[in-house]
Amino acid sequence: MGLGQEAERKARALNQFVVIAMGSVMTYGIAFLFIDSRMLMIPALVNFATAAIHLTSFLHMRAGRHSFAVFQFLLLSNAQLAFGAFYAGPGVGFHYYFFAFATVVFLVVPRRLYVLYPFAIASVAAFVYFDFYATEAQAIAHIGASWASALRMVTVVATGFTLGLIAYLFDDDAIRAEDNLAVEHDRSERLLLNILPASISTRLKGGQQSIADGFAEVTVLFADIVGFTELSQRMPPADLVRVLNEVFSRFDELAEKHGLEKIKTIGDAYMVAAGLPVPRADHAVAATRMALEMGAALESVNRAQGTTLEVRIGLNSGPVVAGVIGKKKFIYDLWGDTVNTASRMESHGVKGAVHVSAETAKHLGAGFVLEDRGTIAVKGKGEMRTYLVTSGPAGA
Repeated sequence: MGLGQEAERKARALNQFVVIAMGSVMTYGIAFLFIDSRMLMIPALVNFATAAIHLTSFLHMRAGRHSFAVFQFLLLSNAQLAFGAFYAGPGVGFHYYFFAFATVVFLVVPRRLYVLYPFAIASVAAFVYFDFYATEAQAIAHIGASWASALRMVTVVATGFTLGLIAYLFDDDAIRAEDNLAVEHDRSERLLLNILPASISTRLKGGQQSIADGFAEVTVLFADIVGFTELSQRMPPADLVRVLNEVFSRFDELAEKHGLEKIKTIGDAYMVAAGLPVPRADHAVAATRMALEMGAALESVNRAQGTTLEVRIGLNSGPVVAGVIGKKKFIYDLWGDTVNTASRMESHGVKGAVHVSAETAKHLGAGFVLEDRGTIAVKGKGEMRTYLVTSGPAGA
């Protein structure tokens, strides 16, 4: 099981501070060997042993023992600092590290391990003790004034470096979190815009709970892939989905080209509308132009995929209600008699042809060639006069 984002961030910080701690204790251990005092041989060996134990933290982390690795680092670091400060005395300044270490605790301990937070209190308490109460007389080893001054200076510089590193790591984590948040926000925005129109998305993000708009004039287009059911019976599922995705992707490109709003797909049926959510006077013209190009797009897919699919298209114009419904997996959908009639135009149409109602036909104007089908019986609607659009103006 992988770590959460917070645990991963703090595990990364732990690794960095383990490296720093190892480098620090090794440096002081080597320095102790050069100082003319046999008494410092013991803290030198303690420092080398501490570095070796710190090295095992990486093994614990790799084995998934993150909690143990954090506990070991905190306990070992506090114990080693306390031993060094007690052994060499406060004049060397080892206890300054406690001041920085109190902050390190919160950088390496995940919130779920809050029981380890008292290590920070222990570090502050140790700093206060060695800075205000401990005396040089209590030290086991007495280092010469020059060596004590040099080590004190190194400790002050190293402590400042550690504090600076803490600030850098905090800032780096903040920047990393901001960058990740921006990436996730962009991904969410793109995903939302693939589901909802931009204006509807903006309204939902603005806190609007219910969206329902009436449009007096729109054109609704339904398309159904003829022969797809038969194809599904003899084609493997993966290939079937690939072909359908290719078809609908071509239709999506046409919808974007002509400025139509894709509403949804239902099985092998495809639905778009012109004139919403932003009204436009040429809604019927735009939708019919797209309809005329859909046959050519499908033929292109047939050539590429070796299929023989055809499309049946129906259009109708009139008023609709549009809005967003549901609390989960919500969609932007349309309702009204105009939608039902557009669906009937598709189901009563002719494969390979664009079938439109009289309401749509009257909006088309010059340039479109219409074949009058006369009056036909439409299920649920009675007798209706409809037309087949055989061609459109140049550029359609």
